This record gives sequence, C-alpha cells and structure tokens, in this order.
Amino acid sequence: MTSIRGRTALLVALSMAGVLCAGGAALYVVLSRALASQFDDALHARAAALQSLTHFDGTRVEVDMPGETMPGYARRTNAEYFVVWVREGAGWRVLERSASLTGADWPGASLIESLSGLGGAEGGPGRARAIVRDADLPDGRRGRAASARFVPTRDFEDTTPVIAGVVAPEARLLVAIPRAPLDRTLSLIGWSIAGVCAAMAMASVGAARWAVTRGLRELNDLSRRVRAIGPDMLGTRFDAAGLPAELRPIAEQLSGLLGRLEEAFEREKRFGAAASHELRTPIAELRSLLEVAASRPRTSEEWTRTADSALGVLARAQALCETLLRLSRAGAGRSVADAALRTDLGGLLGKQAARAASMHGREASCVRVECEPGLAARVEEAAIDSIVGNLLDNALRHGRVTADEPVVVRGTAQGGKVAVEVTNAGPDLGEADVAHMFEPFWRKDESRNDRRGFGLGLAVARTLARACGGELDAGLAAPGVLRMRLTLDSAA
Repeated sequence: MTSIRGRTALLVALSMAGVLCAGGAALYVVLSRALASQFDDALHARAAALQSLTHFDGTRVEVDMPGETMPGYARRTNAEYFVVWVREGAGWRVLERSASLTGADWPGASLIESLSGLGGAEGGPGRARAIVRDADLPDGRRGRAASARFVPTRDFEDTTPVIAGVVAPEARLLVAIPRAPLDRTLSLIGWSIAGVCAAMAMASVGAARWAVTRGLRELNDLSRRVRAIGPDMLGTRFDAAGLPAELRPIAEQLSGLLGRLEEAFEREKRFGAAASHELRTPIAELRSLLEVAASRPRTSEEWTRTADSALGVLARAQALCETLLRLSRAGAGRSVADAALRTDLGGLLGKQAARAASMHGREASCVRVECEPGLAARVEEAAIDSIVGNLLDNALRHGRVTADEPVVVRGTAQGGKVAVEVTNAGPDLGEADVAHMFEPFWRKDESRNDRRGFGLGLAVARTLARACGGELDAGLAAPGVLRMRLTLDSAA
C-alpha cells in the first residue's frame, strides 16, 4: 500500500481496533468479577442460612430444614446440594444431606480433603464466613461450593455452648450450586462485547478513511493547484497563511522553487532573444552583401573583395557562435579546470597584453603588466586565456585608453589565492552601471558604444571564472576608473 491516505487510515483503524479490544477485555474482566462476586454472595447467603438452621439443644445437633422454603435442595434437575457434618470423637459424622444427593457419593475425597484445611470457627458459636471455590457437582456439572466450620447455636437466646457441662460439638458444612447461569451470562457478555468490538473495528476503517480524507483535504487542494501550473504560470505563488502548519513549509518551498524557475526561464528567454538579435546582424550583413554583389555584373576583383568581406562577416558570426557555446557550457557547470594544473601568470598576462594591443591597433604601451615573479594559479591555461582576453578586449574597446592612461594588469599573491586586476578609465561609469556589466548583451549606451563586440565577453569571463573555482568582480577604483578583479586558487 503506497498511498499515504490508505496507510494512515489503516494505522488509525488498527489503533482503534486495538483500543477497542483492550477496552472490551477490561470491561469483560470487570463485569465477570462483579457477576462472580454476586454469584458468590448468593452462595455465602445459602451457607449462612444453613448455619442459622443448625442448632444444638444441649444433647444433640439438629438441622431444621423447611423444605418448602428451599426447594432447590430437593429437585433432581438443576439441583443444589449441601452436606452438614458434626464432629464425633476424632472423626466427622454426616448430620444432614440435601434430598438431591440421594444415592450420590458426594463429595469426593479431594473435596473432603480441602475441608480439613479450614480453620476453626471465628468468634465462638455462631456463623463463620464460608470459603468459596470451584467444584465438580454430583451430576458432572461445574459448580461453585462454599464450605465453613462453625459451632452450632442453641435454640434459645443463650448462645453459650456450655450446658450443664456439655459443650456443643463443632460442625462443618458444604453447599454447592451449579455455575451454569453464571457461565451463560459471562458467555453472553463476552460474545456481546466481542461482537460490538468487531463491528466497531470494521466501522472504524470507514471512519478512519473518512477522517483521513477530510484531514488531507488541504493537501489535495495544494496538489491540484500544483498540478494545474504550466510553463506560462510560473508567476503563481502559494499563500501559506491559510494552510495547516505541516503544509506551510511545503507551500513556501514550492513558491521559492517557482520563483527560481521563473527567473531561470526569463533569463533563458532574454538570452535566446538577445542571441537571436546578435546573430541576425551578421546574417543580415552577409545577405545584404551578396544581394548587392549579385545585383549587377561584377569583375573578378570585385567578387574577390566581396568574398573577403563575406568571409569577415562569417568569421564574426562564427566567433559569436563559439562564444555562445562556451557561455552555455560554462553556465551548465562543466569544469574547465583541474586541481592538479599549474599556470604561470606572468608569461600569460604578458602574452595576452600583446595580443590585445595588436588586435585593437593600439601601441604596446597602452597595456601595462605588473606581476609578482613566480605567480601561478591552479587553473587551465585555456580558461585563464579566455578570461583575461575578454577583460582586456572590454577595456580596450570601451575604455578611454592612451599611452598616458594605459590599461593596467596587475597580478598579486594573497595568502592561498592569486588576484589579477585589470584597471582602466571608463566612459562615465557609475555604481548602477557596474551592477549590470556581467549581464549578457548589456551596453551602457546603445547609440555610442563600439558595436564590434557581442556584449558577451564579461558574462563569459565571470562564468568561466566560477567554473574554475574562482570569482570575477567589478568595481570602481576611483570615479570613472573601472577595476575588474579575478580571484583564483594559488598553485604555489
């Protein structure tokens, strides 16, 4: 059974059934003891009545048996029994027996033996409290027997057992009645309790299922609301205030998850739209170039110039596609570094500075490199090449760079880390601008900035830096001076 509703209902039903069974058993024990006590009280009353009917007249002990008042001792079926003994010397003589014992050899030796363990009469002459036990009756039925030892009373007011020097002999009695009425009553009570418990246990299954279903109604409502959410409904949020305490964390986590999904979807939409826009430009340029070339006859030299221009446009489109692919792979969390690698930053920074200056048609003095000797990072060389190359391209393309105000690349060691800082004068950058610089395709001023780039360089650089276990941050070293700071693990 995999359903929470089913398992919970079953456990509740079993628990209720267990409680009912325990309660029924306890009730049966209490009722059986109460009925047995009432049954024994009736037996005690019979024993007390027989003691009161036993008298000593000074010479002999007699039992006055008014048969019409005690018919149970005379009938043959469902009969009651008694025997009264009187002591004679060292033994006992049967003084009186019930008419129902005619021809029956009862009581047996074991029952008689139990009578010999009775103590003497308490308080002298008169009644003694009988002892009650189960016994086999003469007709084979189970019964209850009460036995007592006592001193018969005189048949007049003086209860002193001494009459003219004669002491009343001790007597003992045994009275028994069938316990069938008690057993029938106990059986009826037991089966009634068992039947009621069984019926209530079966009813508890349905009651538990109904209660669990009603209790899980809020969970079902939440499940339906979650099931109804589609890709165009990621803005949905769940109000946890009206939910039970157990469901509030789930609703809050679902709302947080939807928020993160909505943000990721929006980011992907913006990325796809911006990438499509950027790719559309070189494609449109290539198409326009070819359409103009095909609009009239061209010489071989003109077709060669057109081909060279088309190859330049295709190279730019290829570079854009490779940059997008690199950004996608790095953003997916693919590792581009190996913890066992070691890259010398001094030589790498110098090489990237020369490359960037040459590519942008700047003098070598426009990029100044300051690096501590022996500085090394635990990173793949291709990854750091791409990161530093993008930082220098961004500085030379968008910054105010001259030989007097060069781009400064500084490499330093800081504990177990190495830091590479790229500083250049920027075009009126503010703190709000710095916060957006790592967003794909972001430009401060669409009308004035250099359009040769794609707006992906810094986004690729930060993503690669994080994939290498480092971090890339931007800030203002001074008003109008941009500083990019790359932090990586040291390989020293």
